[in-house]
Amino acid sequence: MRALAKLFWVGLAILFFCFALLAVNQSQVTLRFLSWETPEVSVFWWLLLAFFLGAGVSAVGFGLVTLRLRLRQRAADRELEASRQELDKLRRLTLHD
Repeated sequence: MRALAKLFWVGLAILFFCFALLAVNQSQVTLRFLSWETPEVSVFWWLLLAFFLGAGVSAVGFGLVTLRLRLRQRAADRELEASRQELDKLRRLTLHD
């Protein structure tokens, strides 16, 4: 548990360090794509937006994968329970000559 806590704090420190590095970069840029153009905003805000969009997409993707695995686990549990009930039923049967 201590290793996990240490990993958390190191990750948080790295995140704050990267955030501080990004905050220094305040030059204004305009993003262009084909004929579409954004207003001038500092590089810091574009990078921060990209970070949070990436984190959001990752969270949604992780949630979908987790949901799929839970549904698969639930189906496997139902199948296992049906097999156990059938096995118990077969154990209780008596053989007649």
